Amino acid sequence: MNKATLLIKPFLPRLSALLFIILFLSALTLGPRMINIDGDLPRHLLMGKYVLENGTPPREEIFSYTYENRPYTPHEWLADVIYYVAYVLLGLNGVVLLAGILIAVTFTVIYQEAISQNTGRIPAFLLMSLGGLVTSIHWVIRPHLFTMLFLAIWLILTERLSRDAPVKIWIFPALMVLWANMHGEFIAGFLVLAAYSAGWIWQVLFDRTNAALKTGRNLLFAFLLSLPASILSPVGFRTWDTVLGYVTNRYLLSRIVETRPPDFAQATYWPLLIMLALPIFLLITKKAKYTPAQVFLLAGFGLMSLTAARNAHLSGVVFPFVLSGVFSNLAVSQQLEAAEARIAQIETQTGRGLLPIILTVLIGLLIITGSAEGFNRFEPSVFPVDAVRWLEDQAPTGRMFNAFDWGGYILLHLWPDQKTFIESQTDVRGEATQKYETVITLQEGWQEIFEAYDIRWAILPPEWPLARELADWGWESVYQDQTAIILLKR
Repeated sequence: MNKATLLIKPFLPRLSALLFIILFLSALTLGPRMINIDGDLPRHLLMGKYVLENGTPPREEIFSYTYENRPYTPHEWLADVIYYVAYVLLGLNGVVLLAGILIAVTFTVIYQEAISQNTGRIPAFLLMSLGGLVTSIHWVIRPHLFTMLFLAIWLILTERLSRDAPVKIWIFPALMVLWANMHGEFIAGFLVLAAYSAGWIWQVLFDRTNAALKTGRNLLFAFLLSLPASILSPVGFRTWDTVLGYVTNRYLLSRIVETRPPDFAQATYWPLLIMLALPIFLLITKKAKYTPAQVFLLAGFGLMSLTAARNAHLSGVVFPFVLSGVFSNLAVSQQLEAAEARIAQIETQTGRGLLPIILTVLIGLLIITGSAEGFNRFEPSVFPVDAVRWLEDQAPTGRMFNAFDWGGYILLHLWPDQKTFIESQTDVRGEATQKYETVITLQEGWQEIFEAYDIRWAILPPEWPLARELADWGWESVYQDQTAIILLKR
């Protein structure tokens, strides 16, 4: 081996490193979209700031006056703190950088596990790439990105447990403590354990020779130990009550676009359609490769994706993991086997792939903080950036009425002097949303809502009928730009 080859060797990426690089750079490219796609991020940053300044998350609603002093469940506070730390260090660039790392690490971890179980490198790479495409539907900077990584780790550990591989049971409750304080979708961990338990029971009933008693006992212990771990949070059992109350609230779910079934007429959802169809094809052609637990996992998470588009980020992790197991030790074609052998030979001559990953992260950091500085920002065409800057100097007194998606951004800059009527994290019961809907659609009784809360001013998109109606009622326009108008009650 000559000197040039020795110098280049550490920089040559393995397929795992290449997968990380592609997903990481894709996320960085989509940074502005991930920031501005909805109004959640500013609210998460404010919660992170509050926790760091006060040492604990709030137990009562303190941001919106409609639910003021009511019990509040901060079930995402730990993820909010991590996002806010990234924000303090590098601004929105840091938040995007963190999101890119979370997404890329999620699929790299699953890929590495697949390779360790004799799945071909090429099928594993393609499956993880498809999973990345599916989850990109929901690449938004929210705590659910942490759920994707936790779910990947949880799947790997549970699969190993089902194969009687050495796994410390205490790891499950330890992970659950973190997960339950990161995001409400920690429930997905229990669904995974339930699917594997159902698969074990199926084997007991119909294939006794393959059902070890130890396996069932370990799955049960993991489940039972994780349950109390899930309530080790600032509000205990209220975490479950809030999460289950939200996902069973038909009114709220019907008002949120991402909780509706996916529209496969849109090209955005075609990767999801392909991913849902692939296991059906494999079930027909390679039925013997499936375990009962894998069938339950695919059926359960597939159904979740069909009922709500937002669950694509869960299925986008579960399906590649399960299908990579179906492809383990699977002879596809001589050409593919030859390509696999060639790739394996090349990877034995390269480094471990860490150096390309580290260099990619550093280059990404230099790009977003250097020549592309300002690329990641809250867009003035999406958020009332200029209007809030005006309000910081001369905000009206009294309570405001605000557009839903602007609530978090307004709070990030004006709280605690100002509280909102509504924002993206306030309402998990539907009361505030019903009142908000009544007002913005000018339904009968909207004026009574304004009077009941003694609303003195409003910040709205200028084209809204409510803005014109308030002007007709004599409210004075004290500020207006292309995005927002501020109206003051005389």
